[in-house]
Amino acid sequence: MLLDTSLRREMARNFGGSFTVLFSVVLTLMLIRILGQASEGQANPQDLFLLIGLASLSYLQFILGLALFIAVLMSFSRMHRDSEMVIWSGAGVAPLKFFGTTLRFSAPVILAIALLTLIAWPWANQQNAALRERFEQRSDLSRVAPGQFRQSASGQRVFFIGKGANAQGLARNIFIRDKGNGKETITLAQSAKLQNHDGSRYLMLDSGHRYTYTPGQADYQITGFSQMGIRLSAIATPPSAASALPEAARLANTPSREISTLTLAMSHVPAWLGELSWRIGVPISAVLLVFMAIPLSATNPRAGRALQLIMAILIYLTYLNFLNAAQGWIDQGKLSLGSALLILHGTAAFVLVALAFYKGLLTWRRSLQARPLASGLQGPPASH
Repeated sequence: MLLDTSLRREMARNFGGSFTVLFSVVLTLMLIRILGQASEGQANPQDLFLLIGLASLSYLQFILGLALFIAVLMSFSRMHRDSEMVIWSGAGVAPLKFFGTTLRFSAPVILAIALLTLIAWPWANQQNAALRERFEQRSDLSRVAPGQFRQSASGQRVFFIGKGANAQGLARNIFIRDKGNGKETITLAQSAKLQNHDGSRYLMLDSGHRYTYTPGQADYQITGFSQMGIRLSAIATPPSAASALPEAARLANTPSREISTLTLAMSHVPAWLGELSWRIGVPISAVLLVFMAIPLSATNPRAGRALQLIMAILIYLTYLNFLNAAQGWIDQGKLSLGSALLILHGTAAFVLVALAFYKGLLTWRRSLQARPLASGLQGPPASH
């Protein structure tokens, strides 16, 4: 009871510290990446926090798995350095007791990893794709980042605004270059704003000029205007072609990471089965890595903690790379779902058992010797 309480308390403390550090680093990297996409006009700045939340939800299972692996590894490493493992072994504690305590502590976290991978991962990817698709379907001018030239989705127009739209939808220093019917048109305006008229949205340009010409010919036509309206349907991105397809065709064009786990399980498509193997493999790898941390912690006590942290990260990344490789093999038809799971995780389980035997955690002799030692600690029988 004392071992279970003290060990679980120490693992919880290490887990909290590791999770905080890892989550802060990942959140900072995602914030920088999404801010860069928003500044380049690839994401809506108004959806910034929502995109960060969805990205955090997508990577949370990896952060939890690595934090749990580091917590178990560091807790048992500290016990080895302070000779607590020798003391507990001398007190008759069987090595399998450590695996049981670790499993009880890790069970809630592993359950959370499974739920995040099987349920939250496809949902977050669906919401992220929906936000980006909705942003792409906005008018081309509304997606232009201030101070940058941006090409329309059709490739026929180039936009530039000097200053972004304010709360009233007013933008300044507008440049529009349009190609069509063998002619090119350049429109310059001091300002522009959106207006609703007759059930349609118009882009109203103020105080500008319009230049129309045919490339290679000297037939320029210059028109000045105080106000000119452009119907947004003329410069809007066409609706997504996937929305007009039947449900089966739309689902076939959907990336596998956005499809629910239940749909993947009922499919025979190699790409979907590869995605399913990856989702199943993440929680399985978390269990095996947690158990693997116990024999890995029995290293040289003089080795620094930084070396163990580097080793833990490398082992975790190696396992994830094999998960991705197995997904690719299934997608290419080289392995079936069952064969990939058996080979990858079976090999990891074999390495775990081999490490446990090598470190003396699963030897029958040691377990049998622990019993009389434990009975001897109870003291001599009372005399009557």
